[in-house]
Amino acid sequence: MAKPAKDKPVATPKKAQAAVQERRDMDGANQYKRSIYALSVNVQVVIGTANPTIGELLQMKRDSLITLDCKLEDPVDLVINNRVIARGELIETDPATGEIGVQLTEIVDVTEDMLQ
Repeated sequence: MAKPAKDKPVATPKKAQAAVQERRDMDGANQYKRSIYALSVNVQVVIGTANPTIGELLQMKRDSLITLDCKLEDPVDLVINNRVIARGELIETDPATGEIGVQLTEIVDVTEDMLQ
C-alpha cells in the first residue's frame, strides 16, 4: 500500500472521526470525567400532589381515596433531586402486562435555577 504524501490530508472514515472527537485529554482530572456517566440517578414521576392532615392520613385504610390536584390529561413531572427536569405523558408500554412509561413532551431549562 502506498503511503500518503505528507502535504495531502488523509480521508478518515466517519466512524473514526467520531471516535477521535469523543476522546478526551486523559491528563489529570479529565480521566475521571467519563466515569460520571455510569452513575445511576433516582428519577421520580410526579403525577400530582395532595395535602391531607395527619388526622386524615391516620384514618386511611384499604380503598381510601386521596384526591390529587390534577386531571388525567395533565402532564406528569420528571423530578431528580427535588428539581423538575422534564414533563411528559403517561403511556402504556406493554398492554399485556399493563406496564407504563413516560413519553417526554418538554425538557425544562434548569440553567437559570442552577445560577441561583
